[in-house]
Amino acid sequence: MVLHNIKNIFNDITIDGDKLFVKSNIYQVLNFIKNNYHFNLLKEIIAIDNKDAGIELIYHLYNIEDDENVFISITTKEEIESVSQIFNSAIADEKEIYDMFGINFIGHKELKRLYMPETWQGHPLRKDYVEEDARLNWNEKT
Repeated sequence: MVLHNIKNIFNDITIDGDKLFVKSNIYQVLNFIKNNYHFNLLKEIIAIDNKDAGIELIYHLYNIEDDENVFISITTKEEIESVSQIFNSAIADEKEIYDMFGINFIGHKELKRLYMPETWQGHPLRKDYVEEDARLNWNEKT
């Protein structure tokens, strides 16, 4: 993997194949990778609710010149730094994750619901969201 020496810069990173696991400082790590390893495209941010462990965010970066992918994973419970100032493509993904999982992206300039109505209570893709909730039937004919 091309990022093998990044552990010398950030001591809280572990590497498994093409996936990096970061414990903190996601903004600094992504900024460093973009500027030093030329992973200049953020393809997507994926969120996975791991119940009590928190929400895992996986940042999929791509190096166009070398045709390489890298995945950076970090787990959070409620909030994390926005990376939308590094990658414009993060703006919509962060809004979606805020809307569906309730993660607050600190520094995001326009964080608001993307799909659900502004009056919606809760975050439907969280595992602690109650499935029997009558609000889930808002688009179904009864």
